[in-house]
Amino acid sequence: MTAAGGLFLLLAVMVTWPLAVTGSPHDHVDTLFNSWLISWNTHAVLSGENPLNLPIFAGFPDGNGRNDLLLVQSAAALPMQTAGMDPVRIHNLLLVLSLAFAGFAAAVLAAETGASVSGRLFTGSVVVLLPYFQSHIWHIQLFSAGFSFLAIVYALRTLKGKTTGWQLGVLVLLQCLSSLYLWYFLNLAILLLLATAFFLKQRKKLLPMGIWWTAGNLASLLFLIPHIKNAQAWPTDTIASTDVLAFLAPWGNSTVLGWMRAGSVHPEAALWPGLAVIAGSIWFLLRGKKNRWDIFLLACVVFFSVFSLGPVLVAGGKALAPAPFRILALLPGCSSIRLPARAGIFALVPLAVFAGRKLQEKPGLAVLGILFTAAAVWHPPIETIPLGSQPWQQWIAHRNFQRILYLPVSSNLDRPEIETERLAGSTCCFTPSVNGYSTTLPAEYDEYARVLNQWPSQAADSLLRELQVDCIIIEGTLQPQADTVFFDGRIHVSAVVTYLN
Repeated sequence: MTAAGGLFLLLAVMVTWPLAVTGSPHDHVDTLFNSWLISWNTHAVLSGENPLNLPIFAGFPDGNGRNDLLLVQSAAALPMQTAGMDPVRIHNLLLVLSLAFAGFAAAVLAAETGASVSGRLFTGSVVVLLPYFQSHIWHIQLFSAGFSFLAIVYALRTLKGKTTGWQLGVLVLLQCLSSLYLWYFLNLAILLLLATAFFLKQRKKLLPMGIWWTAGNLASLLFLIPHIKNAQAWPTDTIASTDVLAFLAPWGNSTVLGWMRAGSVHPEAALWPGLAVIAGSIWFLLRGKKNRWDIFLLACVVFFSVFSLGPVLVAGGKALAPAPFRILALLPGCSSIRLPARAGIFALVPLAVFAGRKLQEKPGLAVLGILFTAAAVWHPPIETIPLGSQPWQQWIAHRNFQRILYLPVSSNLDRPEIETERLAGSTCCFTPSVNGYSTTLPAEYDEYARVLNQWPSQAADSLLRELQVDCIIIEGTLQPQADTVFFDGRIHVSAVVTYLN
């Protein structure tokens, strides 16, 4: 499998080029925030602080528990950060490595279900090349799906009596610490597997599997207490529905097939598995040699395909009828999922496994399938954006401020890049700030931002004292009572330093 890992890494580098060799971000929002979060986690561990106590939304009791943990990615980043590598470069390299690992784990799943070497190579390769990952290039957490694939492998091995099942508990925890979305979807997949085992009367090993699965989730809950308190419950009609054409829509960046992507498909919904996977999986289902656990894989294809469509059945941009997701939304935690299409990976990988097991009968055809899939998803290099420096952050780093406010505050996060660029600059000091970034905001953040953006005013001064702010960093406007921190003729940053009693 070493040679297979090398192939998957090569394909991951190719499909994400030039991220493996650049320190520039793909975007100025999620990439920068995730880079900052990984950097904060490693800094906190190295300095003996609690990584779960983020230095953002300072002063808001409900400020924590509003983002993925990324603790596993941060553990992998430790040697890179101690070597002095910059946060964005670390993020980009981890994203590429995570994609290669996802392909490797999918190949292990194919092997567990009976695939030969050529079948494993095919499955792992086409998973690395899935447009699904290209549509989430700024979401490193969704690249951690390899933990879910391995968790399913060890769940199957437990049911077969090959292991006691402790690995399942560990992998459930690792998936939680890497991606909450995938952790949730993994739990749904395990429930499907339990139901399948019960249906197949393979009940002897259900208890040990259930015990370790439960243990992994109980360990996960220790990290999720703030998230449970602050979880956003989206009304069903505000949850994004996915056009069924997403299953027939290659990624728009594809040089060869990009023209096939329908404009009605959500930008982050790319559920096209590739022609080789479609042909191979249909061939397998019609003529392939099957085993009892294929019922579970097929159940995943059906369940997660339906789940991915969201609350409304949409085809060609037209709403046709309510979708079954409305019933699934009654499951605990399901209403916190804004884009159900992210669950599509759990439908696509079983198809890749089916195709690999059929094409293994013709190794030459399996190789051609990999080459064809790579050609079909070939795209120009991923665009990266120059990241401007923020030299005033060094001024902050050399002072012992308790809490900082950046003005203007991005109210409602209508321009999230303002806050994420500040976070990217703050990795030299991690001074707690009132500002922050997340999909959801603390309860009073919007109102506080409105008041603080009126500074100098009596109301703003009163709120600053309440928030215990001892330094205000003002970008773009010179105030008479402010000291100039940085000015290069284009960018003007000044600071007001207060002394709290």
